[in-house]
Amino acid sequence: MNDAPIILIHGWGMNKQIWNGVLDSLSPELLDRVTVVDMPGYGNNTETLERYDIDELAGWLKSVVKKPSYIIGWSLGGLLAIKFAHHNPVLTVGVGLVASTPKFMEEGDWPGIKPNVLAMFSKQLLVDHKDTVKRFLKIQALGSESMRADLKQIQEWVFSVPDPKIEALDAGLTMLQDVDLREEFSSITTPVNVLLGRLDSLVPNSVEQKLIDLLPGAKITVMPGVSHAPFISKKEQFIKWLQTL
Repeated sequence: MNDAPIILIHGWGMNKQIWNGVLDSLSPELLDRVTVVDMPGYGNNTETLERYDIDELAGWLKSVVKKPSYIIGWSLGGLLAIKFAHHNPVLTVGVGLVASTPKFMEEGDWPGIKPNVLAMFSKQLLVDHKDTVKRFLKIQALGSESMRADLKQIQEWVFSVPDPKIEALDAGLTMLQDVDLREEFSSITTPVNVLLGRLDSLVPNSVEQKLIDLLPGAKITVMPGVSHAPFISKKEQFIKWLQTL
């Protein structure tokens, strides 16, 4: 890893506080290079977008990335990392996908989230968005060897700042359902590193071969004993992965 800046992007329903444990454990040299961001409508970012979609988000991120950087996206944030890298190769030193994939929805032989799961969240979102986020958090920890502790830690961090805007949550679910960036992923020219959780129920590790087929040069790591939040369940191993980019 060179000395380029590192941008860490959170996932759906979350905010930049989700990276607190990682930041607390980084060496001073590495910490100086890391920037964590709230996507519009999340945490303390009150910025609004003309259209809340993946293209507008990529445009917003370009205003944040001041010089060539490693773009690291977790879950939904990975879609943004792929889109940004595709449109801004000069500003992208490398891409890191953490429990992420260019297409989240299961379709044909492409492994992913069952359509009924996201449909359920969309319906619940209209009734109680905070409870919906809590349910989503439970799924993210599902299967982890340290599930109970992971869930408690995630909730403490995520709910320490203002609730996400309903518009951002709704748009995020739509992106998870509809966005397909497999073509963009296959055309990325900078190094791509993917970190998957062996026990992840949202991004099944069976997607590994599909990603290699799309981009043979991509480096895929499947971490045992973790679900959808490897940087919480296995923080030290995640940091070692980060250092190898």
